Amino acid sequence: MLTRIISLSIAAALAVPLLAQTSTPANTVSEPTRTAVRELIGSILVDGKAYDYDRELADGIGPRLTGSANYDRAVAWSMEQFRSLGLSNVHTESFTSPASWEPEVAATGTILEPRKQTLHIYSAGWNPSTPDGGVEGNVVYLPRVFPTSELDAEKDKIADSIVLFDNQSFGGPPTFEAIVQATLRVHALHPRAVIFTFGLNGNGTQNALLLTTGGQISDMPVAQLGLEDDLLIKRMLDKGPVTVQFSFKNRIRRNVEVQNVVAEIPGRDVSPSSPSSVVVVGAHLDSWHPGTGAQDNGTGIASILEIARAVQSLGRPPRRTLRFVLFGGEEEGLMGSHAYVERHKAEMPSLDAVLISDTGSQRATGWYVMGREDEKDALAAIEPLLTGLGADQTSSDTDFLFRSDHAGFNVLGVPTLMLWNSMDRYETLVHQASDTFDSVVRSDLNQTVAVTGSTAYAIADAPQPFAAHLSHAEVADMFRKCNAAADFNSAKVIGWVPSN
Repeated sequence: MLTRIISLSIAAALAVPLLAQTSTPANTVSEPTRTAVRELIGSILVDGKAYDYDRELADGIGPRLTGSANYDRAVAWSMEQFRSLGLSNVHTESFTSPASWEPEVAATGTILEPRKQTLHIYSAGWNPSTPDGGVEGNVVYLPRVFPTSELDAEKDKIADSIVLFDNQSFGGPPTFEAIVQATLRVHALHPRAVIFTFGLNGNGTQNALLLTTGGQISDMPVAQLGLEDDLLIKRMLDKGPVTVQFSFKNRIRRNVEVQNVVAEIPGRDVSPSSPSSVVVVGAHLDSWHPGTGAQDNGTGIASILEIARAVQSLGRPPRRTLRFVLFGGEEEGLMGSHAYVERHKAEMPSLDAVLISDTGSQRATGWYVMGREDEKDALAAIEPLLTGLGADQTSSDTDFLFRSDHAGFNVLGVPTLMLWNSMDRYETLVHQASDTFDSVVRSDLNQTVAVTGSTAYAIADAPQPFAAHLSHAEVADMFRKCNAAADFNSAKVIGWVPSN
């Protein structure tokens, strides 16, 4: 999952204060809704196809870098699945990525001085090829990237050198805002190249990341370094100069059209003028390339397809339309969901809620309310439906506030939820070669699908709206109370979310 400049252990605070906003009537769940949800859960747990969908996607199609041929195959495959289930309005909506990117020749790197040693090094994502013969230069380690005045004092040393920074450069795992600001500042000082590690992986274990956003290609070579190599270079620098050389070749295409996939189960009680007439259930279709994206986010896509199958098989559509959206470009900065929100901005008032699945397939505990404390009351009536699944809790944690495709909707005041589940195994394989289908446990995946499908159906079938839509001022106040105002501003600057 995102996005990851962001995969970098972003530090975020807990959102505990109550929001001052328009109240909504207490939510209720009717007996017909309860009956439908019980049938839905049974269908998913007993006859569910999510495991099979994920296997087809991960093993049959493989890694799905945004704009790649594999991504296009995944688009065609997912549309075929929706159509075979008899869904309505199956179509694609395109957005333009400034570039697509794929490794063509594996990266190589070497410490040249004070002695020779092979480096465990990889091209960062959305990164140009090195010149013929690679990049060679003296390493300048940045022990601190803030305050920026310290970088300015080192600008003559940094210019035309190879800059190295890591977690310690930020004083610990960096915040989203800190990464954005530091990256912009370092690039402005015109180093020859950048190498970085954030302490996520040891030597020889790639965790695919990028230091650009929005599908932009970096203006200089940027390489990821194994943790132990990073520590070795820093010890060498204690005693004198260190020279390194690295090279890689990447395949880049410019101005690439990328597709989001959309399908619907029309609500049984919806008119064109109905407010809050649509519940969106979404996940991102793209993945990184070291593995096959079975967890990030094959499990999310499999969940969406299985919910569509199970609801369609009920023969009782909910009151509101269920709209299923598979977003592209999430890993490069929420590109597909941002494009969707911008295209449908006028329709945001018709969205009753947005539910996103992007946290892997370990068993769900409940839902992140993404800064919306009022949603806890809205979920109270639904939680008894989830008790038997062990998922009747909510979390105020905002770690994922700007890390997946709910973000653009949240910024515009639409109620959003993100699946809350254990991620200890997920975090050890995300963006790595180990993100493959064998990591997926069928029973756990089915439980997460049942939780997501039950919640989506109950919200869509309720007689009243799920929760209030927030005004711009209320959204800003929410982010302030979540200690996320700075991250919000950074996300706007780099184009991840609308500027509401």
